[in-house]
Amino acid sequence: MYLNNYQHLKNNETYFFIFLFLFSLLIRLPVILLFGDTSLVNEWENLVHNLITHGKLAYDLDGFLLPNLYMPPLYAYYLYFFSFFNLENKNYIILILSSQILLASISVVVFYKINKLFFSQKISFYSSLMFSLFPLHMYACSQISSISLQMFLAIFYLYFFFQFVKKKNLSSIVIFSFLSGLLILLRGEFRIIFVLSLLYLFFFF
Repeated sequence: MYLNNYQHLKNNETYFFIFLFLFSLLIRLPVILLFGDTSLVNEWENLVHNLITHGKLAYDLDGFLLPNLYMPPLYAYYLYFFSFFNLENKNYIILILSSQILLASISVVVFYKINKLFFSQKISFYSSLMFSLFPLHMYACSQISSISLQMFLAIFYLYFFFQFVKKKNLSSIVIFSFLSGLLILLRGEFRIIFVLSLLYLFFFF
């Protein structure tokens, strides 16, 4: 009886994963079509152009390359990665925005798993739906912005943080540490959150 109930819960959870992923993906497609960026602009255009042309993460100031000391580098390299597909500008942007939709949809599923650590399956499911429908979370996918990648990494960071607190296994702390490094390369102020996380672990565990 216990095994049957457990299997039923696991099956339900699998259906929840699939539904949340597909729902999040499908509702973001119209957002891209209506509000999506059509080209790289401002600092991202400058940085990615110099990465492609000169192989350097630098600003072009009247033909003089200045080292990038302002923008965290990870998202620029994320955009640079898609340049290897040699697509035309429009298709290049569509590919980037599609990848951000994929990241956001995966984030919703992992958000559900985080909720399950604290709440019932039903509450976790509905809270994940609300998170998926949060306007800024939807809109971010349509923009050439580091927000979608940041949200994706931050949710995985929280998931493995709680996994380490719960299980104290080596794999969780290794992945948690790796994600911390990526987030610092994406947003410099993440260092504050990382330090607070370490203090929490030090004082309570």
